[in-house]
Formats: sequence, structure tokens, C-alpha cells
Amino acid sequence: LRQCASGDISCRARAIFEQGQALDVPRDPHMFSKVGDSMTASEHFLVDFGTGDYDLGVYTDLQAVVEFFAVDEINAFNRENYANALGFSTASALDTTWAIAEVCEPNETPLGCEYRESNAAFALIMFGTNDVMAFDAALFDYFMRLVIIETVNANVVPILYTMPIRPEAPELSVTFNQIVLDIATDYDLPVINLLLALEPLPNYGVDLNDTLHLTSPEAPDNAATFTESGLSAGYTVRNLVTLQALDALLTELEFLPSEA
Repeated sequence: LRQCASGDISCRARAIFEQGQALDVPRDPHMFSKVGDSMTASEHFLVDFGTGDYDLGVYTDLQAVVEFFAVDEINAFNRENYANALGFSTASALDTTWAIAEVCEPNETPLGCEYRESNAAFALIMFGTNDVMAFDAALFDYFMRLVIIETVNANVVPILYTMPIRPEAPELSVTFNQIVLDIATDYDLPVINLLLALEPLPNYGVDLNDTLHLTSPEAPDNAATFTESGLSAGYTVRNLVTLQALDALLTELEFLPSEA
């Protein structure tokens, strides 16, 4: 990959993206993969944008990014993914025993299977909630870097997240988030500081009755309802900052017009 200027978060992403476009079968810029644990596999994570059941509230500027990815009835928002599941960790994404036999090829990792099946140009990657209860910092760093290396080698642009604080392991959660930020810096990759976005919410938007997941809004709101009441839930905040990050990236890649 070409050298990037210090502090330029889009340069490396652009280089990876361009390599994906140079393949015999170019990676699909209208597709992203959701990589992570059950917080990413959740029906509350972006799915409603793919079915049209959303309310952008004051964030109408995000309509263009929703339309960019919701190009078909089955789209980036609502398609089944093969590299996220209940109990998933960084190691699981690289372990062939977690691959779905009906879809994945023999000896294919869930991550490789997902990138082959989706042909996505981008990957939304968040791990840590399960890892923090199973791994020390060194192991998490090791496996997380392997996930990033496999993603980059597949010519898919990784977009990382910091994770919500796991109430059972708050100090290690902070350490793991610093590892994510360090990896993003080391590889010059986009990172969404979800923890910072969740900070105003009680318990960082974590459901204390189910600490593996974020809170979800009460009906009639859903996690794609960007109203004051909807944005009191952790999943809704994650959806908002995800669309904002994708909007910024697509604007820098010149798929969406710049406001300037």
C-alpha cells in the first residue's frame, strides 16, 4: 500500500479500496460486511435501514448514504452475514470450525467465507465484548491484528470500533479499546470511537440485564429512529455513528458529493 500522510485517515482506506477495485471481479462499493459478536449480529444493528423502516430525524443528510447501500431488496443493511454470531470472538472469526458448512468452503474461515460471499468493499469490525472475558491483552491484540491482516489482504477496507465497557471487566475493557485505537493508528485505518459516542448514556448504553448487548429503544421507536427518544438507546447511537462514518468515507472516495 502506498505511504499515507500522518493523520490522514482516508489515505490507507483509499489505497485498500482501489486495490479491491483493480481485481478481476471488483469489490462491491455498495456492500459492507458486519464482523463481530452478537452485538453486531443483532437485528438492531442497521437492519431496519435495509427495509425502509427508519426515521433520520434531524440527520436528513444521511439519506444519501442509506440509499447508496440499500440498492436492492436484500442489501448491505439486511443481508445475512457469515462472520458474526452469538459468542463470536476475534479467534472465532479465524477458526474454520465456526464457519457455516452450508455456505463456506472446506477449511475456510468465517471471515474469508464472508468476504467471498459478500464481495464487500468495506467491513464494519467490532470485537471485545466476548474477548475481554476470555483473553488477556496480548492475545486480544494478536487475534485482532490477524483479523485486520486477513481483511486488508482480501482488499476489504476495515472500519474498526471501540467497544462498550463490559461491566464485569471495566479496566480490561479500557485496555482492549486502547489496543483497537493503537491498531487503527498502526495500520492507518478508520476507527469509530463508539465508547465516546455512548458516554452520555447510562452505563455506556449497555443493557445491565444482558451485558453482552446494548440497550434498544422502546416501541414505537426502533434502533433506526434518530429522534431524542430513539437516541437514548445504545444500538441507535451505534447506528447513527456508523452511518456518519460511512457517509464520511464515501464522500472522501467521491461516491457522495461534498458539502464544500
